[in-house]
Amino acid sequence: MKNGEHMKPLIAIAYFVLGSICLAALHHDEILLAGIVLLFSALMLMQCSRESLKKYAVAVLVGGFCENTAVWLGGWSYSGAAFLPAPLWLPLGWGFTIIIFEEAFGKKIPVKFSVFAVPLAIIGAVATALLGSSEFLALGLFALVTVALFAAKFYMREEMLLGAYAAVLGTAMEALSIFAGNWDYPHAIVGVPLWLPLCW
Repeated sequence: MKNGEHMKPLIAIAYFVLGSICLAALHHDEILLAGIVLLFSALMLMQCSRESLKKYAVAVLVGGFCENTAVWLGGWSYSGAAFLPAPLWLPLGWGFTIIIFEEAFGKKIPVKFSVFAVPLAIIGAVATALLGSSEFLALGLFALVTVALFAAKFYMREEMLLGAYAAVLGTAMEALSIFAGNWDYPHAIVGVPLWLPLCW
């Protein structure tokens, strides 16, 4: 929202829940789902600052690149992707998610981007795709990198809470879509990879 104001957390989370239900229910129609995610994104962005639009654009570009690369490398697959390795709605979904988390939790925990975030995201996507057949190795790597980033003060202490919210909400959303058949992690012991919360 304008002038540093944020949407009420419950409203932002309601958008996230509604978006998650749409992902699970409409994954068979890539174009329709892309249109819905774009509509949700536009509704959110109309209430946000220009800075939020920049964050949205970065998340769309980086998230789309990372997802397509990871799928191309065989890390996971999407059932409704007809045009690219990852479905068209997915990059928009990453942008939408960034804005949701900022609107829900940004008042207390500012969402910020770092120059190092882009290479870290790309390296993480490639490593996860290549190590995906060894779920425990991927989990250990994510845990080690997360601890190292906190030790190097890349993350601020208050960002731990934002990370916990993202881990819970993001993993729940992914679990819903996995069980609905939207996407699949072929080497996950329980369908949802053990490393997924740390990835979020």
